[in-house]
Amino acid sequence: MTRSVLAALVASCLSIPALYAQSKPELPASATTCGPSDTLSQLITSLDEAVSGPADKDRACLRQLLLPEARLIPVAVAADGTATPHFLTVDGWIEAVRKRGHEAFYEHLIKFQSEIYGHIAHLWSTYEIRPTPDGQTVARGINSIQAVFNGKQWHVLQILWQAETPTAPIPGKYLP
Repeated sequence: MTRSVLAALVASCLSIPALYAQSKPELPASATTCGPSDTLSQLITSLDEAVSGPADKDRACLRQLLLPEARLIPVAVAADGTATPHFLTVDGWIEAVRKRGHEAFYEHLIKFQSEIYGHIAHLWSTYEIRPTPDGQTVARGINSIQAVFNGKQWHVLQILWQAETPTAPIPGKYLP
């Protein structure tokens, strides 16, 4: 009798993962359309696609590319030259952008360079902002991105960025 109880207990424990897999909710379709991040070049391209588009679009892809603890930090430069970083969580950035409603913008990579050591990387990504994918450039700036490689994909830990201003033009080494 003890053997049959033990066999039943083992069988029930082995079936728990199968039951969990059946009840697990499916990811939204948008989560599966996220571009790859196996290389840093792919990560940058996927990031541009994830932040671009209507302000109220689904951000599942962005959440896949960024670590949950990631910080997004725009640096605002006042007329007097004072720079102030604004620290946002992923949810905070999504909410701030969503307030623009359906207004769209498209981030377009101009140039990027990276430095890598082991599983960490730092990227300088020069960007243009356009109102449509093929529209005229309305702003430029530089993203400073820290990324971590988990052995399969790169994920963003932090993005710090500053828009170009007349008093802080983008240096030539960051342009094509």
